[in-house]
Amino acid sequence: MARKTKEEAQKTRDQILDAAEHVFYRNGFTITTMAEIAEAAQLSRGAVYGHYKGKLEVATAMAERVIQAASPFQHQPALNALCNLKEYCLQEIRSYIEPSSIQRVLFFLYIGIDDSPELLHLRFAWEKKRIAQIDCLLKQAIAQGELSADVDFDLISLYCQSIIEGVFSIIYFGSLSESQRWQRAEQLCEYGLQRLSMPLF
Repeated sequence: MARKTKEEAQKTRDQILDAAEHVFYRNGFTITTMAEIAEAAQLSRGAVYGHYKGKLEVATAMAERVIQAASPFQHQPALNALCNLKEYCLQEIRSYIEPSSIQRVLFFLYIGIDDSPELLHLRFAWEKKRIAQIDCLLKQAIAQGELSADVDFDLISLYCQSIIEGVFSIIYFGSLSESQRWQRAEQLCEYGLQRLSMPLF
């Protein structure tokens, strides 16, 4: 039998990871089996094991692939830093809610994994990237005079993270209609970020 070309091997790996994305999203890590991944990929178990030693290796490769391909935040020069921060918060919330590869992988990393260090590392890396983007925009807001230079930077960074997580919970778990949810999300983000320029009590 002729050996597979690199292109054929990559196509098979993509087929496995595409299938794994849906299986892990549906079942979580613990109860998912390699046999289920193989069935979803319409491949034999031997074909899957030919590329990955086990489901942890599949899950890690699946998550890494999607996270690396995620679109970075596009800063809009026409907007000030706090408006860009609002747009970033909305982009981040959408990534957790709107059906897509990144949504399925993030759901898996936050809800569907056990304490595997490899998977926890990927989740922490995503969070670190989010914090870095928030901090970059906050520093721009300070440089542009939108925020006071003596503001408690660590506190407002945590506050912005809480806006993302809080609005996500309201939109995802709440009872808002499809026509209302993103209008409310934008209003909540805008209202929350306005608080940054107000003095503390």
